This record gives sequence, structure tokens and C-alpha cells, in this order.
Amino acid sequence: MSLLFFISGLVTSSLLERKSVGEIRRSRTRQLLLPLLVGVVLIVPPQIYLSQFNPLPELSYWEFWKAYVISGIRLEHMWFLAYLWVYVFVWSVTWPRLQRYWPGISSAFASSLRGANLFVAPIIFLSILRLWLYPIVGETSVITNDPYAHVLYFSMFMAGSLLTNEPRFWREVDRQRWVSCALAFISFLARATVVVAIPREQWSDALVVTMRVVRSVFQWCAIIALLAFAGRITTQPNRVIAHLNKYIMTYYIANQTIIVVLAYCVSMFELLDASSFVPIAFATALLCVVIAETKRISSIYISPLIPRLTMLRRRAPASS
Repeated sequence: MSLLFFISGLVTSSLLERKSVGEIRRSRTRQLLLPLLVGVVLIVPPQIYLSQFNPLPELSYWEFWKAYVISGIRLEHMWFLAYLWVYVFVWSVTWPRLQRYWPGISSAFASSLRGANLFVAPIIFLSILRLWLYPIVGETSVITNDPYAHVLYFSMFMAGSLLTNEPRFWREVDRQRWVSCALAFISFLARATVVVAIPREQWSDALVVTMRVVRSVFQWCAIIALLAFAGRITTQPNRVIAHLNKYIMTYYIANQTIIVVLAYCVSMFELLDASSFVPIAFATALLCVVIAETKRISSIYISPLIPRLTMLRRRAPASS
């Protein structure tokens, strides 16, 4: 998720080449709030209804849905959209002031991430959050009470915004690609080994601290490695990526509910186990493609008809 917020910051800041801060805020509001509303009202409820955590299992789905809307909607995986909208809004207020009072902040930030500092400074920051703030407040996914997540993800969002147009940073990321890849692999292997070998309840305090630092190493190094190799792979426009970018929101909104529904259907036949992961994942991807392409086709052939139908409807009384 840190990578997603970092990339969101990159994309948001890159829009400044052709839009004002106010225009970006308004366009992001349209892009995020409507899918968020549709998601929490229509897409999230089936997840809760079919899960083992359904608080009202005795109700029909329609009765459950009415109780869900009245008693309080839940974000579930839609939390990303809500958090992102808040960060874009805060960015839109903060960015002009940063540029006015500290015009060289992006350059200074990029210069600070050179050599070993590309790894040391961010890993220390992430480790402090994980060792100090996380044990106190945890991560709630409740937008009004999630300080750890807000500090972490908004920092990532702002880092992406500041580094979008800093060639020195991207050259350094590319130069350190194998180092970041090796550190990410080693830290992942270390954490996976400990998790498999030692039950969580047997971890000593020292081991807990060590694993949180190791997690921070993996978190940042994996981000740098992915950015570096993605930069080398996508050196020119790609039609597939360009197409998917238009409908990635549809994939994001639909995927989790599809997974839950498919898993529930498989469990009804008592076939839900580790081996069912691959077919469920494949079926989820396929259904997401179908939904996204259906949306695309309808926007091409149906949306243009709406203004015409509206005009015909207005003319009907006059002609009669």
C-alpha cells in the first residue's frame, strides 16, 4: 500500500504540467468520491454478508443491506479511495505554500537520497513509525482514527509528489536497483524464515523489534526495486498499460467482492482449501476483465445515446 500511495503522489504531481492545483483537486474528487460511494453502498455489503463476521446472519440479504445502510456503512477495501481523497485535498492546500516558501524542497529532498541515504534515512523513518507509533495505535482502517496509517501513507504520497520531476533521484534509484533488489530479497527471506520457524507467541521482545526493522527494510527496498525495474521496462508508451490504466479503478473496486463471492461458492461444495487459490485468483481476474470491458463498451455505445434520448423525451409533448 505504501507503493500505491507513493505512485499516487507521483501521478498527482505530474498533472501539474497541464492542470492547476484546484483543477486537480476537483478532478480527483470526481474520480474518487463517486466510486467510493458506489463501492461502500453496493460492492462492500456482499463481502460482509457472506463472511463469518456477518453480525446479522439470520437476515435475508435485502434486510441485511437495509440494516447495513442505516446502522453505518463500512469502508472495507474502499478505505484506499477515502484516504487518497483526503491526501489529495491536504496536498492541494499544502503544495502551493511549499512552492512559495520553500521552492527548492524537491531538489533538496532528492539530493538527500543519494548513496547509502537512499536506504538509510527512509528505513530509519519507517522503523521509528513501526517501533513507536504502531504498537500504541495499530492500523485501524478507520479514517477518523488511524494516525499510524496517515503518517505513513501521507508521507509516501508527499514523497512521490516531491520526487516526480527529480532526475537525480530516478538515476540513483536505477543505479541502486540490484542493491535494493538484494536487500528486499534478503529481508523477505529473513522474516519469512522466522515466521515459519518460530510461533508468534514465542517471539521475544528483541525479536519483535528486529522483525519490525526487517519489515521496514523490505518495505522500502522493495519499493525502490520495483520503481527501478519498472522504469527500465516501461521506456516507451505501452498500449496494454494505457488501456488498463483507464479501468484500473474498476478492477480495484470489484476484485475483493468477487474473491469473497467465489470463495463462498467454492466453500458450499466443501472444496475451499489452499489448492483453490489459483482457480479463484484466475476466475477473479477474468471476471474483472469482463466487468471492465462491459463498462468500456457501454460507455462507447450507450453513453452517447443518453443525450439523444433526453432530447426526444423533451420533444415528445410538443409533437403530441
